Amino acid sequence: MTRKLLWGIIVVLLVTNLTTLLVWVNTKEQDSTSSTNKLAPVVEATEEPVALVGDEKIHHEEWMATLQEQYGEDILREMIDKQVVFQLADQFEVDISNKLIQRELALMETMLPVMDESEIKLKREQWENDVQYRYFLEDLLTKDIGISEKKIKDFYEDHQDQYEFHTTYQFSHIVLPSKETALKVKEELDNGAEFSMLAREYSEDEYTKDKGGYLGYFSVESRYLPSSYYEEAESLGQGEYSSPFQTDQGFVLLQLHRTLPPITFTYEEVKEQIKREIALDYVSGSLSASPLWKEIGVNWIYGD
Repeated sequence: MTRKLLWGIIVVLLVTNLTTLLVWVNTKEQDSTSSTNKLAPVVEATEEPVALVGDEKIHHEEWMATLQEQYGEDILREMIDKQVVFQLADQFEVDISNKLIQRELALMETMLPVMDESEIKLKREQWENDVQYRYFLEDLLTKDIGISEKKIKDFYEDHQDQYEFHTTYQFSHIVLPSKETALKVKEELDNGAEFSMLAREYSEDEYTKDKGGYLGYFSVESRYLPSSYYEEAESLGQGEYSSPFQTDQGFVLLQLHRTLPPITFTYEEVKEQIKREIALDYVSGSLSASPLWKEIGVNWIYGD
């Protein structure tokens, strides 16, 4: 079974004042990947209080000390893990197909609400590093595990569909009792009214009414929505809405927020990923970078 581990984005709360958290990684040179993982401090060090609670002040040093005490070790381990994995991936020349990464990002994007393009771009940039990290980690943990060509081929034939990302639409809708009402609502839309506002006012779909008519993301393979939704979506651009069309629920006005294009793979393109997925079943314990620390040399002196 595919391990679609959509790991949460690692939030680094503390990178300033790391002089007490020294990590020595033995390597010949600082690889270029490492520089992309540097994060700016959440708040710059300052003598001014970071918060006032009544007349009491909370100072930056006090805040930093509390964060270090509660989360310092966990964050440091995550930072070491990433450094180890990206450096070893470079050392062993691990190559992950960009299409696999884009498929993963597309799957993650389907969990987002309605957002503008700049926000989505930022999210994908944040996710991409974590997706690369996970694929690199899987490859490094399984690189010495042999899987036969027959086993890989059989797995592909049994699970081929799960590697396909079908065209996916992000929808909102307004369900109305009659064509007359639907035309009236469309006229309000044409005059500049917000789709979500009109959905809250007029829609008869109780499930989405309070959410401004928001439905979410749906693949063309999904049978949850009527086929007419996908037919209408083909002629809509991003942010556009349809003319009223009839369904079993009533007359519908459909808004298309985003379209995610299909991503398909040949056997050769997905072969190495299938090998990794099968090999992961032979990896004992959790999916952790800790076993790789010894390969690159990590001197753990936290708390000394």
